Amino acid sequence: MVRNALRLMSSAFIAAMLASPAAADPGWFLGSDFGASEPVNGNYRAHVHTGATANPYLGYMFHDNIGLQAQTQFTFQPSDDDNRGFQAHDIDQDESHVSSVFGLLVGPRLAIPVWGLRSPKFIRGMEVYVTGQGGLYQGMSGRLDKTSGGYSVGGGIDLYFADNWAFSLFGRWNEADQSPRPVKFPTDRVVQSPGEEGPHNAEWATVGIGIKYDFRTPPEAAAAACPECVCPKCPLTRKILLRSVNFDFDKVDIRPDAEPILDEAIRVIGEQDGEFAVVLEGHTDSVGSLSYNQALSEQRADNVRRYLVDHGVPEAKIRSVGYGESQPIGDNSTPEGRARNRRVEQHLE
Repeated sequence: MVRNALRLMSSAFIAAMLASPAAADPGWFLGSDFGASEPVNGNYRAHVHTGATANPYLGYMFHDNIGLQAQTQFTFQPSDDDNRGFQAHDIDQDESHVSSVFGLLVGPRLAIPVWGLRSPKFIRGMEVYVTGQGGLYQGMSGRLDKTSGGYSVGGGIDLYFADNWAFSLFGRWNEADQSPRPVKFPTDRVVQSPGEEGPHNAEWATVGIGIKYDFRTPPEAAAAACPECVCPKCPLTRKILLRSVNFDFDKVDIRPDAEPILDEAIRVIGEQDGEFAVVLEGHTDSVGSLSYNQALSEQRADNVRRYLVDHGVPEAKIRSVGYGESQPIGDNSTPEGRARNRRVEQHLE
């Protein structure tokens, strides 16, 4: 059942990867998961109780959707000595009260990133992933005491609360190719159900939380849609930069202090001859949803366009476009930076 579910998840991720564009920014990531470890088959449950796990990892994404991840596993589970009467002189068994196992695994990571989230506001983006790894397990104390192969499969979700930092939720299924010791219990002193005894591999599930740091530069929250430009293939013979005008928070009205700047732009435009275009580019800060900020930037550029037209600039010469919050020039984490980003830039082409 677990393998069928993993095959289904892998098929869905492969379909998503084929439909997604190639990544422009491969890079490294690292982190660690922490959580609970639960024995899942009868043989292992007969030996240990629920324990804990810590799993540091390091990986490299070749593509937004495909990467390679190496992971170490440290799993600790208290031994189940209830009614078993384990004694060193009765059976060859470590009397440690904690069973511990170390794993070193590597394998592919398949991911679907989603950026540009604004609800809730503290989440910048997220990445849903599945991963499958194989490698070695070393029993260090308690019921597992050998070196063997094994595998770990699972998945989770990374919630980015900053451009590079993410909070993680994960779940995994793990199996080591070794039987917990002892294989046979002293039957005169052990309370145990049929099927719990025998040379079955140790299997356990882990679930919990984690922290991740991604060295990659995050993609743009959303690519601002650029409308069809006037003569998009025509070469630019010159570009004259005019002063930008700024706006109050969540406003599209032209401020009194912007009027002298616009009047100066009108004077410069009036001095031009030949073919030219006035380009107005609207921008916002990062407060608000992407769609709201896109519309807000377009309204700001349109209001400047109307001011220029009302003061004699031919409407056919003006092109306005909104870029939302995608092209900041100031730090959106500060009031000053956000104020710089609430602007309409003007230039002549």
